[in-house]
Amino acid sequence: MNAAEMRQKTADDLKREIAAAEKQIWKTKFQKGSEKAGDPNKVRALRREVARALTLLRERELGIERGAKKS
Repeated sequence: MNAAEMRQKTADDLKREIAAAEKQIWKTKFQKGSEKAGDPNKVRALRREVARALTLLRERELGIERGAKKS
């Protein structure tokens, strides 16, 4: 999911997505340790998604508007 799609979501939706992604990161790491290795870049992508969502939440908290076109 890209940042533009994330900006459309509410804070509660973002928090739910963060929790789900962190749970998925944990599961993926656990599977990696038990020899059921899947996509090695999945953890990296999930961590970036979490960071992107946390950044958007922080921007909203500070009142910063990004992605809005200036005219």
